[in-house]
Amino acid sequence: MDKLDFTFLPESVSAPLSCIGTEKLYEIRMRAGAPVVVNHDNKRLFLGRERLTTDAGRAIFCDRELIEETLFRAADYSLYAANESLKSGFVTTRGGVRVGVCGECVFDGKNIITIKNFTSLCIRIPHFIEGAANELIRRAFADGVKNTLIVSAPGYGKTTILKDLCRVFAENYNVLVIDERGELEDERLAKADIVKFSDKLYAFQYGIRSLAPQIVMTDELSGKEDWECVRRAVNNGVKIIATAHGDGAESIQNRPEFLSGLFERYVVLRSQGRAGCVEAVYDGDFYECR
Repeated sequence: MDKLDFTFLPESVSAPLSCIGTEKLYEIRMRAGAPVVVNHDNKRLFLGRERLTTDAGRAIFCDRELIEETLFRAADYSLYAANESLKSGFVTTRGGVRVGVCGECVFDGKNIITIKNFTSLCIRIPHFIEGAANELIRRAFADGVKNTLIVSAPGYGKTTILKDLCRVFAENYNVLVIDERGELEDERLAKADIVKFSDKLYAFQYGIRSLAPQIVMTDELSGKEDWECVRRAVNNGVKIIATAHGDGAESIQNRPEFLSGLFERYVVLRSQGRAGCVEAVYDGDFYECR
């Protein structure tokens, strides 16, 4: 059962959420000048004052004041302290809820220094589902741990599966979790080593040197630097399990940062209303595993 902490939400939003089941709540979207929208059981619904509704006229109306209050509470009332992550477009609450932020970017030359005049928030609701990785384990790891990249579009359960894989493998291996956004820590992962709020370059170097992991798990590979971190780790004999956004195996192969020979398995997920639905498993040469 998920232990979701919604104390960062204003009363007008948290009160109706307390009346619905949060096991199937995946996302809350707040846009200035529009009703509050939620993804509940993979359905787009409006958040009413007492329940979910399909009627926009009965929904809670969002303004900039509600957005600012939510963001300040999510950042523990200190946007200054949260500015490093805010520059990357998100804030993570103490309970591990990631809040994506839209607004006006402020630059110092070519570098972004902060975001202000907030216009919308995307609140991603984390879930911990024991057993979510069972199908993947059966199909990809039947003969042992492999360097594996889990691929899907956003919202298909990559992070949920990664957490469950960590729970399983930490029973028998030294597992290092690189948690850039503070979303992966959970009391059920107490047997793993977790590095929070660090970029992958530092975490891979420091973690492998200092903690001697057998397996490194990390979310959302993106860009040449991330792939280089994986390459160095694999060359050091460490197994890597990572995720990446994509709509299939081809979307990974066609990226300029793609490095062949790193991953032994590519797992593509599909959406069927629950985390862990595996569409296909490919070997390192992108031949489908049967």
